[in-house]
Amino acid sequence: MSIIVDKEPDMANAFKLLEFYSADPEKRRLLEERMNSDADFAYEMAAQFEKGIEKGIEKGRLEKAFEDARLMKAKGYPMEDILEITGLTESQLKENGII
Repeated sequence: MSIIVDKEPDMANAFKLLEFYSADPEKRRLLEERMNSDADFAYEMAAQFEKGIEKGIEKGRLEKAFEDARLMKAKGYPMEDILEITGLTESQLKENGII
């Protein structure tokens, strides 16, 4: 541990703080609560990030399906083929001005 402290001054400060908080049970409890709170926040942010990625992927998939549906309609594909190939519904096509 002394090797790490010698090479990294920030680690020396971290160890001093750790010793300070571990000596007082109340300060240690408050520090643990803060650390748990920070961890909970980090997990929540990661979950929200994942949801955002999933939403973006879904949005991109829908945009591509609408683009394909427009092209297929322009080329005269039957409506049932457009619905089957794109996986979209008639109401989605109506809402997006395709039919």
